[in-house]
Amino acid sequence: LNAGTYFLFYTLAGSLPLLVALLFLQNNTSTLSLLILPFNLPLQLSPFTHKLWWAGCLIAFLVKMPLYGAHLWLPKAHVEAPIAGSMILAAVLLKLGGYGMMRMMTMLEPLTKELSYPFIIFALWGVIMTGSVCLRQTDLKSLIAYSSVSHMGLVAAGILIQTPWGFTGALILMIAHGLTSSALFCLANTNYERTHSRTMV
Repeated sequence: LNAGTYFLFYTLAGSLPLLVALLFLQNNTSTLSLLILPFNLPLQLSPFTHKLWWAGCLIAFLVKMPLYGAHLWLPKAHVEAPIAGSMILAAVLLKLGGYGMMRMMTMLEPLTKELSYPFIIFALWGVIMTGSVCLRQTDLKSLIAYSSVSHMGLVAAGILIQTPWGFTGALILMIAHGLTSSALFCLANTNYERTHSRTMV
């Protein structure tokens, strides 16, 4: 499968639960305004339904970041994309996941404390695993793509920790990653134009 198909199916599979969760929220609260929702009464749901709703709200953003495990579309997309596509993907698109998580956390507050730990552990495990994958990469673009997965795992963990320091650190890391990662892709392209190869061996 090519990168476009991977990207399409991962995005669709991640965003459909979010759409259902938002329609459910609209049906129960009669508003989707992020200014009003924190002042509304909590949703009256069974514990299992509440957990499903929480997961539905977050999965789309975790796929977009991407969290380790839902990251397979990113290296393929970076390797097949032209230089401008790679730079926009690294600088803008990945940050939409982090921004969305930051905005949604106000709505998901009571349940986040008990449900976020598996995702934090998974994000930190992803940092280690993708860092290990980076050690074995020979393709320059692929190396930068896997390092992006590692960095965004740290961002996801910082947001899910739910402290002011975690949010601030995640925000700073997103800005820094947006600048440095796109610059790295630009340098990789400059190197490719001179040597006509992305292999580092």
